[in-house]
Amino acid sequence: GSSACSCSPSAAPTQSVTGAQEGKHARRPASAMGAAQSTEDVLAAVNQAQADNAAAAKQPAERGCKLFHFVSAGSGGAWEVITSNASPRFYNANEDTGKKAYDWHLEIDGSDVDVRVDQELGYVMDMPGRRLTFSAEGVIYALRFGNEEQFRQFMELLNDYAFSNTYGVDNDETSRKKYLGEDYANVFFSKDIVDKVGEAMEEDTEEGPPSVTPTKMREQQALDEDEEGEEAIQGIVIGAMANNYLVRGRKFDVLRNIEGGVEDKGISFMLTPPPGTPKGRGIGGPSYGTPGLTPSRVLLANMERRMNILTPENPHLVHHANIETGQIINTFTFNKDGADIPIQDIVHESKAGQMEESNTFLGLDNNRLCRWDIRDPSGVVSASPLVHYDESRGKDFARGTNFTCMATSGSGWVAVGSKDGKVRLYNDKSLKQAKTAIPGLGAPITAIDVTFDGKWVLATTDRYLMVVKTTYEDDSGKPCNAFTAKMGNRGVVPRLLRLKPEDAGRVKGSPLTKGKFTWITESGTQERWVVANCGMFSVIWNFNRLKSTGAESLSFGGLPTSFDYVMTAKEEEVVDAAFLHSRYARNAGADASLVVATGHQLFNLGG
Repeated sequence: GSSACSCSPSAAPTQSVTGAQEGKHARRPASAMGAAQSTEDVLAAVNQAQADNAAAAKQPAERGCKLFHFVSAGSGGAWEVITSNASPRFYNANEDTGKKAYDWHLEIDGSDVDVRVDQELGYVMDMPGRRLTFSAEGVIYALRFGNEEQFRQFMELLNDYAFSNTYGVDNDETSRKKYLGEDYANVFFSKDIVDKVGEAMEEDTEEGPPSVTPTKMREQQALDEDEEGEEAIQGIVIGAMANNYLVRGRKFDVLRNIEGGVEDKGISFMLTPPPGTPKGRGIGGPSYGTPGLTPSRVLLANMERRMNILTPENPHLVHHANIETGQIINTFTFNKDGADIPIQDIVHESKAGQMEESNTFLGLDNNRLCRWDIRDPSGVVSASPLVHYDESRGKDFARGTNFTCMATSGSGWVAVGSKDGKVRLYNDKSLKQAKTAIPGLGAPITAIDVTFDGKWVLATTDRYLMVVKTTYEDDSGKPCNAFTAKMGNRGVVPRLLRLKPEDAGRVKGSPLTKGKFTWITESGTQERWVVANCGMFSVIWNFNRLKSTGAESLSFGGLPTSFDYVMTAKEEEVVDAAFLHSRYARNAGADASLVVATGHQLFNLGG
């Protein structure tokens, strides 16, 4: 039976691993040696015994680990002891099947735990607490080890087997160089993972009292309840000027910027196509002249008087609209060498681009990154509505790059995420060759952001956010940036931002989405917060603290991991969350002022 645990989660869990030959999945022992055996049989048996002994020595043999599980109760819960004599071990499920591929599992005697070692474990290794927390079959478990050496050995094995299950080979330097690149072979899944604990990403240079993560956010409803039949909210378009926009299918609701939030102006509009627009140009409605355009991407432009819009129906088109008149001025085709090009994302050439007069922007599809101009090379809007492809700042890459998202810094540096988890960094001069490429951990990047000064990159995956510091010193001690020069192995180890396993249980498997920094568009101000959506929750990390304090936990890939965040719950799924521009944030940006939208409600949050 289980009893209430006297330990808090921070004092809970410890694992210990028994010898590899123990347990129901253990390797079968070599047969006894006798006179009837051949010399080859004897040698094989001796070699087998030596291998078994080596494997047994590799895994801590002590029992006495405590195994807990987390029992949810309302918005919290408690850890309860399952057994005080747990015996964890690893085994290869393919060992007796003849398959060459690895399939390492973690099994804990005295419990029902028998689970594959991979990303889905969501494991966190806490050094001070000698504790592993993880998820298996929807249950949150924690193991607390009896001593530090036992825990260290377990961590090293877990790291090795996670690598083997991910890449199908043993975790050695040669394999890491092959799959992660030479520069990161001693960063991700490295053998000395324990040495990464406690290192800060940078020194704290902020003046005044340290930034404190609020335990609860201030919250105010910013929109009245939806009327019957009102179309659901799909997203928020945040402006730095007077207005913001809620996207509701084909309709835009106008919001006013106020200090610490937004308020409804009671105005809505739909974009009307210009006279003569034929059907099938990406604009809905049964006939010409009927308003109706369902955007997949909205980019404010030209001092926020205009919008550039992509639609899911016709990704090779961009609609250029005048917000003040509510009309689509023109619809352009993405075209290169006579062929229409589908574009899945567009961003400004700099972080403050929407506040400037500009007719250019960057476009991205699976294997293409380029600069587009809605004027022809002579500077006149093209008579045939084609978006001009700027050959000087664009490239069609080989198939397989699988780009997914991009973002720009204040000076025009470009960060691009991809399906394999890789982050590529380009300077503002050319998009043809990344200066630095940071490997991923196998999970696709679904969103990416860059700080205004270009010193930090934030990549979102379903289970974690990854923070990359781009500044470093070269071999001569000169300050450099990974956007303009190859960083190699001279950079700081990336940091993962994850949910605590017990919080991961609360979100019921929902992915993290749309991670972003505080919105800054001028030099001399620092981003202080990070936000991401996760099911019916918004998660706000204290970026100011996490970059200047060491992480005491490690997770997948052996990377330092931070949990300095606050969660806010809603009654329905969060569809979008965005920081106000810094000019509207409380306390000169020290407050995490943001707007959170669910399908039918809008909230101002701060803290």
